[in-house]
Amino acid sequence: NLLKNITMIFDKQLRAKVKAKRDAIYDLLQGRLPDHKLTLIGDSEIQITFNVSDYSIRTTALECNMYGDWQFIECQDESGSDNYYYDTSLNLNYTSNPKDVVNKLIKLI
Repeated sequence: NLLKNITMIFDKQLRAKVKAKRDAIYDLLQGRLPDHKLTLIGDSEIQITFNVSDYSIRTTALECNMYGDWQFIECQDESGSDNYYYDTSLNLNYTSNPKDVVNKLIKLI
């Protein structure tokens, strides 16, 4: 797995709300990213993986942090030394419409 959710959501009620939104986002992404492997992780993350080349795998994730904010995470592992990692806030939280989250995420992917 790309990441273990370091900012795990401890509040059970918030986690349940986030999971419902995450699942709705996942359903929307399946239609928008048919060539990507989507994996649900925990209650608050969707890992999005695809091969860039024979020697490189780019992994991205949509993750909701412990404050309920959605963030985009990306890393690339290459057989050489061009590995990187970064995260970007979507400036949306778990109360946001899943379509808005998907639209912002698609722009970053």
